[in-house]
Amino acid sequence: MAVLASARDASALPRLDMVPRGIAGVPSPVAAPVPGGMSLGVSLEEAVALGLRQNRTIRAAYLQRAVERFDLHVAERAFVPVGNVATEVVRRRDGNGDIDVEMSVSPSGRWRSPLGASASFVWDRRETIDGGTGGARENLSIQLRQPLLKGAGWDVNMAPVRIARLQEDINRLRLKATVSDTVTAVVFAYRSLIQAQEQVRLAELSLERTRALLATNRMLVEAGRMAAADIVQTESGVANQEVALLDAQRRRATAQVALMRLLALDPRTNVVATDDVAAQRVDVDLELAIDLALQARADILAQRKSIEQMRQASIVTRNSRLWDISIVGSLNRLGGDWGPGVLDGRTEHAIGLRLDIPIGDYSPRRADLAATTSLRTAELYYEDLTAAAEAQIRDAVQTADSAWRQLEAARRARDLAEQALSLQQEKLRVGRASNFEVLSFQSDLRAADIQELSARIAYLNTLTALDQQIGSTLETWRISLND
Repeated sequence: MAVLASARDASALPRLDMVPRGIAGVPSPVAAPVPGGMSLGVSLEEAVALGLRQNRTIRAAYLQRAVERFDLHVAERAFVPVGNVATEVVRRRDGNGDIDVEMSVSPSGRWRSPLGASASFVWDRRETIDGGTGGARENLSIQLRQPLLKGAGWDVNMAPVRIARLQEDINRLRLKATVSDTVTAVVFAYRSLIQAQEQVRLAELSLERTRALLATNRMLVEAGRMAAADIVQTESGVANQEVALLDAQRRRATAQVALMRLLALDPRTNVVATDDVAAQRVDVDLELAIDLALQARADILAQRKSIEQMRQASIVTRNSRLWDISIVGSLNRLGGDWGPGVLDGRTEHAIGLRLDIPIGDYSPRRADLAATTSLRTAELYYEDLTAAAEAQIRDAVQTADSAWRQLEAARRARDLAEQALSLQQEKLRVGRASNFEVLSFQSDLRAADIQELSARIAYLNTLTALDQQIGSTLETWRISLND
């Protein structure tokens, strides 16, 4: 059950060496303006693999993921006890000139439960060393608190953790989108290079045909069947084709640079695209494509996660408007040595109820209103996003269908142009056609060749763009994120 055949499957056909070759021993007017390094033949699959491994945008995204994963790790440790140990050594001199050296050790810890309860303790021990007479002093303090309204409950206290988990999902979707966009850019750049290489080949073929016509004209002049002045028109055609070849070579060099930049290759490398651009029709089930897009597009999935984040934030802001009623307790041990009598008469303990009522503070209400508004705005944006996605896919499917019809028409036009040129060349040999007519038909054939090539590239690119609109680029290329 496939919505559409992969653009890769339509283009990754048996490899065809597309390095421009010499034409009948006739040298090019100038050397091709390509990078001066070694030649590197690359298929489309190899280009995508190189992009995944070396593209700087993808590498930067993976580096950022290390920080994002650690953010989630920190958020999930919200209910893990944490502690601290502080030590201090102080040297004191009193008014009599006596010197004391005091050392203190103060371990402390705190813990918060998913229900909102919190506990903390501090133990402080101070002892005079180096011959001092101050002795040792110890203090122990334990504080307990359980909210009953504000800050109480599983949903409120777990909301930050849920938000962090949802953010991690969003970060993964962003990585997926980055990789998908980069793969699509590599595919487009690769096909642009193929198109540029083919345009060089077509320019060379057109130059070869014009030079062959020039040779025929010279033989006709020598045989007295053509006026010598008529050959000027053909020589002008040769010059025009040389100019066109130079322009095609320049475009090829530009396409090479663009692809090498995406693949992070040495700019001196002479990259040569080795895949063919054969295109086959792909039938697309529009409704299934829309359904898949709503389930797979990274932007839609990320917006769903964002809405859920805002719902969790709204839970917190609503709770923050409640009164702060808490059960509190404490235990303090003052002085003496540490021993089994920590709960005897040398300790102080208390338990009570604390009520905190804010008066004239509208900030919690404002935060709740802002959270509710943000949630509703996000839901409206999601509705607009899904509608836009459906419209984009409908347009992409229609564009692909139109591109295929254009390709079929371009193929017919190219075949007819080739037949017309063959007929005119045959008429020229028997003196029933002029140079101008043959040159005109040659120009028509070259334009038809370029049009057919552009139509093939455009159709394959529409399939790739449709893949991206649906959100199935990584599945098409069988790419799994190492995350």
